[in-house]
Amino acid sequence: MAYQDGSRVALRLTEIQEAIQEVNAQLQALNDGPLFVAAEELAQRERELRHLTDRLQGLYAAWQLQQQLGAEELRKTERECADGGGKKMKYYGYREIEIRFLGSLEIKLWARYYARNQARADKGKGAYFGLLLLGVHDHCSPALASEVAKLAAAMNSLQDARVQLQTMGVNLSKNQIADIAYAFAQRARLTQQVQGMGVSGSLKGKRVVISTDGGRVRIRTNKKGKRTKKGRRRYRTDWREPKLLAIYVVDEDGKIDRSFTPVLDGTLKGPDAVFGLIKQYLSQLDINEATKVLFIADGATWIWKRVGAMFKQLGLKPEQCMELVDFYHVVEHLHTFAGLKKKKWSKKLKRGWVTRQTNRLKRGQVEAFMKAVRKFSKGQRGKDWRRERGYLLRNASAGRLNYGLARKQQLPIGSGIIESTVRRVLNLRMKGASIFWTKDNAEDMILLRSYYKSGLWQVLENNALTANCRLAA
Repeated sequence: MAYQDGSRVALRLTEIQEAIQEVNAQLQALNDGPLFVAAEELAQRERELRHLTDRLQGLYAAWQLQQQLGAEELRKTERECADGGGKKMKYYGYREIEIRFLGSLEIKLWARYYARNQARADKGKGAYFGLLLLGVHDHCSPALASEVAKLAAAMNSLQDARVQLQTMGVNLSKNQIADIAYAFAQRARLTQQVQGMGVSGSLKGKRVVISTDGGRVRIRTNKKGKRTKKGRRRYRTDWREPKLLAIYVVDEDGKIDRSFTPVLDGTLKGPDAVFGLIKQYLSQLDINEATKVLFIADGATWIWKRVGAMFKQLGLKPEQCMELVDFYHVVEHLHTFAGLKKKKWSKKLKRGWVTRQTNRLKRGQVEAFMKAVRKFSKGQRGKDWRRERGYLLRNASAGRLNYGLARKQQLPIGSGIIESTVRRVLNLRMKGASIFWTKDNAEDMILLRSYYKSGLWQVLENNALTANCRLAA
């Protein structure tokens, strides 16, 4: 241990020990106190005990962190980080820094400080590599940073997250919560880019379903030109389309296999970016060894012109793969298509025609379906006719309407999972009246919401808290 008796660090350890003894004494006093006789007294006793045990947990965590900050092995790793960031950084001794812990505790600890030169050190433009390597960012312990980010993703607003944290004894402003949560997401994504997605498990022998779709959020961008009378930038809030992905497994009966936790994610960076994420996840999950891979989505051309290329890049065999357009989107287009005929065409006749075509698709009679569509639209002109006819015939000729084969193999014919993902990840948190985001903040929140809703928060936490020289630097 690098600490010496009589140092400020040793004194801080002594102070923490004394605080631990004091809290233990308070717990013992509560235990030896009078028994409660009413429900209100029991509730109050529970709150007092929780407050003390939370504080005790925080003190023990602070004690262990302060000890670890003096370990010789950590000092060596700090030096590697200081030397490996392009420009070497010098050591400027121990400095005091306040750390917040999950157990409603804020305490100042001593950590080694590094900076490029004395001037930058005096301005606070240095780094505590030991803290970074131990997952302490934004003055928050790892567990607290994860909890703050999770609440920011789970609650309806940052204000709701702030109120919930206050009940835990953690007092943070909305801006502090936002900074901690978004930085947590950025660290997680950076680790994914450097070391892989971090998801565990294998798709070997599984029947895999992949889907993607776009949602809508409003993104704030500043306008050029004069500011307002109060000196604020003028801005616009245009609708943008985040693209989400879902990867899940179905059993032999076509039901979701709960033994595999679905993977959800998304991005605002466009079609190539979301397909890049899909490829990364599938590569890590051994997609080559899956028995069947179904890609199902709506009929958007940005999706289908990339699916085949992705399958080839992943090394999948043609017999492994299947593409389907969501059946219910096709039914909607059939109704729109039938509605284009106005003369001598009652609602009953339209419904009958649509029913016959959907039944053909369910039975796998794709050629008969295409023949019926061509016959129905023969001699018709106009962009609406071209659009609907092209949608149906293009996807049918590409083999994406073979619902008969899908039903025979007990595979889903609807993309309800990705529709639900758009609703849960975007619509319930990020879309609404007077709600708009900066592009970077929206990107971070999509990542947080996706992992929270999929039940893979621990994976995201592991990514965010992974510390090495590259991330610390």
